Amino acid sequence: MQLTIPSILGYEVIARDAVASLAKRFGLAPERIEDIKTALCEACTNAIEHGNHADPQRKVRVVCTIDEQHLIIEVCDEGTDPPVLPKKPVEWPICPYTSFRGRGLMLMAALADEVTVVPDALTGTCVRLIFYRHPTNVVVDVS
Repeated sequence: MQLTIPSILGYEVIARDAVASLAKRFGLAPERIEDIKTALCEACTNAIEHGNHADPQRKVRVVCTIDEQHLIIEVCDEGTDPPVLPKKPVEWPICPYTSFRGRGLMLMAALADEVTVVPDALTGTCVRLIFYRHPTNVVVDVS
């Protein structure tokens, strides 16, 4: 599935809803779909604001692929400055935030099973979010 949206805040909701529908068909749990929606909105918002500098003439491309084990979402902007992702496990700052902004990359890294930033030959920068169908870090309590 591929979607192209303008760099206007609010359009990320269209991508979020389409990808959530795809994730549901993929068989992911509702809680996991919420993680996907949050990470995807953060990636789209970053592409709009930082990659494309909110220029409505620039586009954000969202590409989803599915195989038996993964849902892969790529969010590509037309920018040239790739973001720097935090390492996993995410270390949240101890001090309280003075702003509600600036946590998107940490949220993406915390919610997705894998996050990478890759240059895209067609546009600029792509953030790749990978969600496993069966995450290996699931803890099952059998007591």
